[in-house]
Amino acid sequence: MTIYFKTINVGTVSASGTVSKSWSADDDYTLKKIIAVEKGNSGLHNVTATMRIENFTFTKDNIPLSVMQNNIQYVPDLEYLFKKGQTFYVSITNNGTSDVEIFLVLVLEK
Repeated sequence: MTIYFKTINVGTVSASGTVSKSWSADDDYTLKKIIAVEKGNSGLHNVTATMRIENFTFTKDNIPLSVMQNNIQYVPDLEYLFKKGQTFYVSITNNGTSDVEIFLVLVLEK
C-alpha cells in the first residue's frame, strides 16, 4: 500500500468565526488519519470542527480540533473508504479570542 498526503489550507479562522472547506477524491483511497496543524503558536484548544465524507458524518458533534493536533502516532485512526469523486467536507469554528491559521492534512492510503 502507498500513503499519500493531501493538505487542505483552511486559512485564517477569525475569532468567533467559522470556515468551511471541501476536497473531492481524485482516486479511491482509505482515509487513515486527519492531522490538524495550527500555523502559529495559538494551539487548537478553542477550535471545534465537524467532518464528513458525502452524507457520512463521522463527527457526531463538534469535536475539539486539538484531538487531531497531536503527534501523528497519537492522532486517531479512521480507516474510512473514500472513493473517487466523493467529497470530504469540514467546518471549523474558532471559539477563541484570537485568529488561527489552520492546515488539515489527510493521510490517504491507496
